[in-house]
Amino acid sequence: MPYAIKQAVLTACHQLLKPVARMLIRHGVGYREFSEVAKATFVEVASDDYGIRGRKTNMSRVAVMTGLSRKEIKRIRDARSSGELTSITNAMRARRPEQILTIWHTDPDFQDRDGRPKPIPLDGANASFMALVSRVGGDIPPKAMLNELLRAGSIAQEGERFRVLSESYVPEPHDPEAILLGGGALRHLATTINYNLGSEDPERRFFERRVYSDRLADGQRAKFKKLAREKSDLLLRDFHAWLTERESAPEDLEIGDSNSVIGVGVYFFDDAVEPDDSSELR
Repeated sequence: MPYAIKQAVLTACHQLLKPVARMLIRHGVGYREFSEVAKATFVEVASDDYGIRGRKTNMSRVAVMTGLSRKEIKRIRDARSSGELTSITNAMRARRPEQILTIWHTDPDFQDRDGRPKPIPLDGANASFMALVSRVGGDIPPKAMLNELLRAGSIAQEGERFRVLSESYVPEPHDPEAILLGGGALRHLATTINYNLGSEDPERRFFERRVYSDRLADGQRAKFKKLAREKSDLLLRDFHAWLTERESAPEDLEIGDSNSVIGVGVYFFDDAVEPDDSSELR
């Protein structure tokens, strides 16, 4: 690899790791723990992505590619095989609450005469929370889903009925689920950037765009944040409804159908605001 490209990659990695380091330190994770995760990830990628004719990459080649010793690679592979190291994919777990909220907001069975999501009972009617969960499917019990949406503040109980408060499922900031969701978002964005950097055909590249300004007066920043939230919510609601309407039940998928996640992510950024900054724009 040319020196200039390698330096650019390392500089980009340094910028990427800054918010990651802030997250790790804030949650009590030190460098040694991070280095173990980093080593395991290097071995996993080198083993799975660079094999010949579909086979796992041999240990010697992994050692050359990662700079780790064969002994260390064996230790990591053994730990992975025994289940000590697990690759966590949270996208499907997170999507079920989102799907429930989308159906509640868009399906006529769960709307009032004005097209607004109506309060529904837990059970005992066609338009009930139990019926809502059955629309989505999966193995999560309805009561567990109900408790999670209540805890996240997405719905509220009013007597014997439940009212939806939000179109989005957003766990509390320090909740383990919120951390997993954040990790999934970083992964998906980095995957798109990496794919585009390796694709010579512009037509095959994934969509990835940003709009930003470094000349916006402080009085306009809160207005833009509000505008970005409103417009993004509308866009993602449309995308989510489109996906939900066209999804197949697991038993209807044919052999060869991909079960990898596909989607679109939208995010807001403000370099002037730190995660724990009490002056964050409202």
